[in-house]
Amino acid sequence: MKTSEEIIKNLLEKWVSRVIDKQNLEKKLNSGKTLRVKFGIDPTWATVHIGHAVPILKLREFQKLGHQVVIIIWDSTAQVGDTSDKEAERPMLTREETRKNADNYLSQFAKILDIDKVEIRYNSEWMDKINFNMVGELAKNFSVAEMLDRDNFSKRYKWWVRISLQEFLYPIMQGYDSIAVNADVELGWNDQYFNLLAGRTLQEAYGKEKQDIMMFNLIEGTDWRKMSKSYKNFIGLDETANSMFVKIMEIKDELIIKYFVHCTTLTFDEIKPYEARLATDENPKNIKLDLAHEVIKLYHSETAAIEAKAYFEKVLSEWMIPDEKDIEKVEFEQEKVMLSTALREAKLVSNSSEARDSITSGWAKVNSEVIKDLKYELKLSKIEYTLLQVGKKKFRMIKQK
Repeated sequence: MKTSEEIIKNLLEKWVSRVIDKQNLEKKLNSGKTLRVKFGIDPTWATVHIGHAVPILKLREFQKLGHQVVIIIWDSTAQVGDTSDKEAERPMLTREETRKNADNYLSQFAKILDIDKVEIRYNSEWMDKINFNMVGELAKNFSVAEMLDRDNFSKRYKWWVRISLQEFLYPIMQGYDSIAVNADVELGWNDQYFNLLAGRTLQEAYGKEKQDIMMFNLIEGTDWRKMSKSYKNFIGLDETANSMFVKIMEIKDELIIKYFVHCTTLTFDEIKPYEARLATDENPKNIKLDLAHEVIKLYHSETAAIEAKAYFEKVLSEWMIPDEKDIEKVEFEQEKVMLSTALREAKLVSNSSEARDSITSGWAKVNSEVIKDLKYELKLSKIEYTLLQVGKKKFRMIKQK
């Protein structure tokens, strides 16, 4: 049985890149006080991937210790657009779009959290009541120099890339959310550092106790780049167990322990044996199978994880084509597309060179037929899908939009 010290150590360190103020938060956790733990989501997409789930898993730990999880849907803030990790302005969403995406987010978060016990708030609840005078009162707590000191704003300013004044409002809005919900702790990504600090700044200005901050690293996807829906290298929470299992088996061996740390509920002590096994001559594939099992049972079930492993091994050993529901679907704007381009844009390969190698070596298939012609052109239908395959386990179904 874990001691209170071990539980708090894992809470403060597992998945976590930085805590402000760690000593103060540890004191709060030992005090017996029920903390209000805030996490804001910018519902710009409908899908949640296991990278997004890292802070949600942390919210689950807080929830299990009896603390109050507060999820804020940024339906108002999303209409401004966070540029924390962006190098250009982002198109604004409508209120209706954010609400629809938020519903999808919450249904997926329910795989991790006891959603009935979560306090769900929409920040339009208070943002819609703020007048221009109050915007000025909030804005005076921040300087232009502080805003431009943010890495992405600094680059854009130097490159003469437009920065709208509206973008400066985003961290102020996120900061004010902490006042509105009386946050004791806020969770967020490393690239939101300035926005998270804005909450502490405004709480201090309003004479309130400053929230502590817990930040998280972004994890890499199946192609080594940052996990992103834009790169199509993500593992979605709403995917089938079979699809998730196959994708986890595609990650680089160097990421195995990082995934154990960030994408499972195992403690540091429970992960150590896997580190020891990787240090031996054991095939990393065996350890990756255990990793996939841990992730699948978290989002599906123990039975689903066992069945997904059997499915994966059958696909590999018998060169079986997966069930259609387990193959990712990709749509192209154009009717005609070169096979090498399709392989690259469907993320079956990382680059043009790898696409050419896959074709010339006979690893590329179209509707189960090996294609070795580098000039081969696909003609896509708007109704029926074309099956693309690279090697034994990489599949996509593509059609024209």
